[in-house]
Amino acid sequence: MPPVPTASIRLPDRYRVIRHIANGGMASVWEACDELLRRDVAVKLLAGHLTSDETARVRFEREARAAAGLSGHPHVVTIFDIGEFEGRSFIVMERMERSVADVLAVGEEIVVDRALRWLREAGSALDAAHEAGIVHRDIKPANMLLDRRDRLALADFGIARLAYEDQVTATGTLLGSSSYISPEQALGEPATTASDRYALAVVAFQLLTGQKPFRAEHFAAQARAHIEEPPPAASSKRPELGTGADEVLKRGMAKDPGQRWATATEFVDALIAALRQRPAPTPAAAPAPA
Repeated sequence: MPPVPTASIRLPDRYRVIRHIANGGMASVWEACDELLRRDVAVKLLAGHLTSDETARVRFEREARAAAGLSGHPHVVTIFDIGEFEGRSFIVMERMERSVADVLAVGEEIVVDRALRWLREAGSALDAAHEAGIVHRDIKPANMLLDRRDRLALADFGIARLAYEDQVTATGTLLGSSSYISPEQALGEPATTASDRYALAVVAFQLLTGQKPFRAEHFAAQARAHIEEPPPAASSKRPELGTGADEVLKRGMAKDPGQRWATATEFVDALIAALRQRPAPTPAAAPAPA
């Protein structure tokens, strides 16, 4: 979906559109100024071609409800406003500076302690979501946003579902990014909290080694790797991480959801404990693009 000219975006008068930020499958994201409260915000606007699609509208509204319900958490992107203007739904949220994917894409050095802090913050947000009955379904670096202070907040609950509500999409619908998708999602099964924790373990592997555990040229091959191939040892990519970290990550990426860590915080705490045994903190390898 190509960028939409700023002049064609219509929002309530209090929001002055500044620039286009990004596009997603269901919406575009814009930087705007809330002139009533005098603060910069990000506005997610439902794509014009979906305004008459009832399923898309329901999913978009569900995103708003799910994210707003978690907004009090320091590591979930805060939702300021939800509404509809001239037939198009929108969500107004806090403006973040960039994503972890942006950091990876430019090859910025990520020291181990910084990576662990990001993982701890993401894990805290995930556990809060799971306690609220929310499964994110698309944990990946692009949905881990950073503010000016490098605080991480999870974003894009656009394909999240409330575990205790009826699903918007039919069972078997495959959602999620192939590099981080859990084996059960790749098989077309419904995502669970364990699926989110699997994806977090994949992100952890990438942040610590500079590489994704599974690489393939297309979606089907990538998905099959998550289903069939054992994850490589992180220490084979970066020996100074030690074998303790290998075991923690291996459990995090277990094919059987029941064998994974019970919570995201438990996983991150175990990873931190294992990495404390390494000889000394060292910079992470130059990361590959997300």
